[in-house]
Amino acid sequence: MEAKRNNIIKNAKPKVLVRQEVKKSTVQDDKLEKRAEQETSTRILTYQVYSLSNYFYDGRRAIVNNIGIDIGTKTIVVAFKGDDGKTRYLSEINGYWPFERATKFVENMLADPNKIRSDGTKRPARWIKLEDQIIVLGRDAEEFAYSKNDTLLRPMAKGGVTGDEQSMVVLSSIVQGLLEMVEKDLGKFDGDVDLCYCTTANAINGESNIDYHERVVDMIIDGYETSSTINRNCIKESHAIVLEMDQGDGTGIGISWGAGTVTVSIVKYGLEVYSFCYIGAGDWIDTEVAMRHGYNPEMPKKKSSETPTTVAKRKMDIDLTPGKTPSDRVGLDIMLHYDVLINKVVDGIIAGFEEHESEARIDDSINIYMAGGTSSPKGFTKRVKAKFDESDLPFTIGSIKRSDDPLFTVASGCLKASEYGIAE
Repeated sequence: MEAKRNNIIKNAKPKVLVRQEVKKSTVQDDKLEKRAEQETSTRILTYQVYSLSNYFYDGRRAIVNNIGIDIGTKTIVVAFKGDDGKTRYLSEINGYWPFERATKFVENMLADPNKIRSDGTKRPARWIKLEDQIIVLGRDAEEFAYSKNDTLLRPMAKGGVTGDEQSMVVLSSIVQGLLEMVEKDLGKFDGDVDLCYCTTANAINGESNIDYHERVVDMIIDGYETSSTINRNCIKESHAIVLEMDQGDGTGIGISWGAGTVTVSIVKYGLEVYSFCYIGAGDWIDTEVAMRHGYNPEMPKKKSSETPTTVAKRKMDIDLTPGKTPSDRVGLDIMLHYDVLINKVVDGIIAGFEEHESEARIDDSINIYMAGGTSSPKGFTKRVKAKFDESDLPFTIGSIKRSDDPLFTVASGCLKASEYGIAE
């Protein structure tokens, strides 16, 4: 089974066929495609993932020796240094939406270079053909799901990759597609490349197979075809937040408010003391709220006034400032579920300090650093602070800060870890 999965991941790397124009196929390409059709049905028969991300760079292609990757349940972000020494980012929604039938009409529609896509640009959609299915990837998939009042599918759940082979291929297509853009379009590899990606931690409210997830990601990175040597490592996503945001000695509490989990790390002098995650984060809010408005996760195709995808979009407009109450029922439900999530996470931090008193003991006050898409709504930081203020804490809080770039902070922290040689 593992050899089979290795084969799937190795063959999942998409070819970027479009930048400004579609490259013409060659006789050799035709022969390769015909040969592929005769091989095992688990292979992707057509690679048609187009320019991943919305990033266009007119500068010189810098030598890339370090890469940080935030492989989140909802979004994948790659960070690297440009030729000016500044950090650059590539990102893509970590999701997919399959067409029930692969027809020539659907293929032509997706391949149309003149159609305006979800990011406002004219280009072909980002998609792959897996066996007899057409699978749209990333932001394009999210747009299709939203327009159909359907649910965006994810190759990851609860902070880890799901076990089905389709998810592995989708995750591999996106990760390797972004790596290919870094190496061949925006930068270039020269010799060894140190890469650090992030994971969540062991859960305090359920089971999370982090070891399995790490093995899959390792295979995806190892399966990326390059003449350079990629030296990979990983750290907790909340650890990465402290590395990026703390301006002192690398000490703080990092909280990554993700889609699948909320991950927490206590970090002293740049090293992790302990970490945990709480299963049930942004995705949990989306699903729970949608269920209160007719959505049935057992029958996701059944029509309902709200779906997790529509709630996720509404969630970004919510104002969580204490004392403000949304005027609509959906907004109110979102706010109440945020309160439940924040309470659980703060209680977990307090319990963790008490259980690891000797290692986590800090004489001075400690800062709390937060990032992640679920922390994006207005007023979120004030709502978290209010919960800490009403709690009996075994430590003194210095300040509570949310990153100005909550979607990119973890990737930046992973980039720093790759530069400094920090790992688990």
